[in-house]
Amino acid sequence: MGNVIKDMKLPTMRDVAKRAGVSKTTVSHVVNETRFVEEETKQRVLQAIEELGYYPNVAARSLTTKRTGTIGVVISDASNLFFGEVLLGVEDILQPENYGLIVCNTDEILEREAHYLDLLLTQRVEGIIAAATSQRWTALAQAEIQHTPIVSVDRTFPGSEVPFVGVDNKHGAYLGTKHLIEYGHRKLGIIAGFPRLSTMRERIAGFCQALEEDHIPIPEEWIVYSPLKAGEDAARQVLSLPERPTALFVNNNQLAIGVLLAIKRLGLRCPEDIALVVFDDHPWAAVSDPPLTVVRQPTRELGQISARMLLDLIKGRALAEKNVILECELIIRQSSGPPGDGLRRK
Repeated sequence: MGNVIKDMKLPTMRDVAKRAGVSKTTVSHVVNETRFVEEETKQRVLQAIEELGYYPNVAARSLTTKRTGTIGVVISDASNLFFGEVLLGVEDILQPENYGLIVCNTDEILEREAHYLDLLLTQRVEGIIAAATSQRWTALAQAEIQHTPIVSVDRTFPGSEVPFVGVDNKHGAYLGTKHLIEYGHRKLGIIAGFPRLSTMRERIAGFCQALEEDHIPIPEEWIVYSPLKAGEDAARQVLSLPERPTALFVNNNQLAIGVLLAIKRLGLRCPEDIALVVFDDHPWAAVSDPPLTVVRQPTRELGQISARMLLDLIKGRALAEKNVILECELIIRQSSGPPGDGLRRK
């Protein structure tokens, strides 16, 4: 059986030409759509392709058409549902345009991000959509030799010239924090995540703005930075203090999973002992115990808009807006009750 597979030869363009009774050049024009071919001749070529099971050599085809039909998408965590929704939005726009995606997961590791950047450029993708953490993306986009369009999604950098699609993180965090203050909380902490990420910094700024407006002090130890997958350790750190906050603002959904585990394992109740507002809404947030009050992002729309912008850049069209900022929405559920009381469950 192994010898049979080894001896099998894939059909070539020459085989298609022979079956259809045309030249290789004619087959190439049909496959690559580089020149008009009479309909009858075109149909004979297409029939031969189907009968032989012929697939064009993508590398060779790209040399002829100057296109690879591929887009690179760089995300920071494939396990985060946020990026899954962004990818769905990207596919909504690019799939009808016959683009395929090369998805690269960096896991927030800068060296891996640099590796994937080099890989995508080597693969000659026609454009890149990136949720990046490295300034190298900005430097690349500014280089004169850059011929690969890039759109940043979710994250950006100070002074970046790369087109960007994101949300108003500062205002979203402000809304969530104000909601806790209006419920009577005066002791608020924040599980802040990675400060090197623009999203985290902007949410911290919104949190602090809401406290400053109401002249509410915040002890330094109630602002806890941590990797995004270390939410439990971060929550334990602040909830084990002799004087702890009555409410926490949690900077993303991954951190929130760890925070909920810490509350449970410490024997605390939410919201009676510690109220929560989380930045990010996902299906599990509505069915957690208690259901979580969240700041919801238009996640799929982020992917759709970034893909449309990239298509415009690929096709040489001017962008209507270089930076697109979408609004967030506060969704009030049961995790954000008043201090010591909680919300009456329905």
